[in-house]
Amino acid sequence: MEEGWWRKGIGEMIGAFTLVVGGAGSVLASDGNQLYAAFGHAFSIAVMGTALGALSGGQISPAVTLGLVVTRHQRADIGAVIIAFQLVGSLLGGFLLRWLYPSQVTAGFRLATPAVNGITPEAGMLLELVMTFLVVFVVFATAIDPRGAAKTLGAIPIGLIVGIDWLFGGGFTGAAMSPGRWLGPAVASGFYDNWWVYWAGPLLGGILGAVVYEYVFRPRN
Repeated sequence: MEEGWWRKGIGEMIGAFTLVVGGAGSVLASDGNQLYAAFGHAFSIAVMGTALGALSGGQISPAVTLGLVVTRHQRADIGAVIIAFQLVGSLLGGFLLRWLYPSQVTAGFRLATPAVNGITPEAGMLLELVMTFLVVFVVFATAIDPRGAAKTLGAIPIGLIVGIDWLFGGGFTGAAMSPGRWLGPAVASGFYDNWWVYWAGPLLGGILGAVVYEYVFRPRN
């Protein structure tokens, strides 16, 4: 295990916590307004991705971390630690929302736990895959590729693609794009419907986005 691994883990825990509180919290605070939700998720990712970039990589999502591991930009042991901390951060965020919004635990939005709406679970999984593919592709294009814009723009482009995903997909699946965004509110509210959609879709999309960018668009030495 590399030196300072726990600092990376804590940083990622804070990032995932912020995504749940800022993202799911924006859904609850706005009574489900999709534009507010898109802004809440986009701003959370843009700000924390930039803040954590030099500390932990600003990965925030297990889907991003898995993509980095698969393409060997992240050691597998550190990747496992980071994902564990991300999930802990998600759980902490979910239970904070449960305290802040007690009436939304079992009724209404169920703490803004992502849910499939108006489409089949299989279509929801595919939509989550596509949305996460776009996010991870942009992560690689801006933050991993040395030619990218991360040094000048931080994680703003990544936040923007999260917002775009939310605008076209949020009404159908809640636009989780990360098992971590789903886990905390789901556990805190006890709502697990179609849980597999929010693991299979984002993780497969993260791997696909990472592999496509890494082996199709990155220059080879």
